[in-house]
Amino acid sequence: MTKRLPATRPPLPRVVHYVDPSTPAELAYPMNPAQLAARQRQQQAMYLRWKARQEAIAARDRKIRRFWLGFGAVVGLALVTALFAAGWLLWTGIGLGALAVPVLIAIVAALAVGGHRCITVVQHWH
Repeated sequence: MTKRLPATRPPLPRVVHYVDPSTPAELAYPMNPAQLAARQRQQQAMYLRWKARQEAIAARDRKIRRFWLGFGAVVGLALVTALFAAGWLLWTGIGLGALAVPVLIAIVAALAVGGHRCITVVQHWH
């Protein structure tokens, strides 16, 4: 038979606080209420400036997005109209008939070559 030993508990952890030398002095040591209130006012003012700047950036982004969406719609409509006109001319004007479909596909493929030059860059920062 095995001998049962009484359960032992691990020692309780002991917290030791070391002040980081790179921490600013106003954060490492407690502040009096006046200093704390001044710091909170300063941070609130900085936050309000940041918030106003973010709202201005968002408004500018909305305006630019709206413009480019409209511009892209106009250019896309012009491209579809041009392709339709080219297909119609190939079908009726030149008299290609059923050959107009592969020729139109070749034209679309030729326009699409070299358009997408997206390069994904992953940066590792420390």
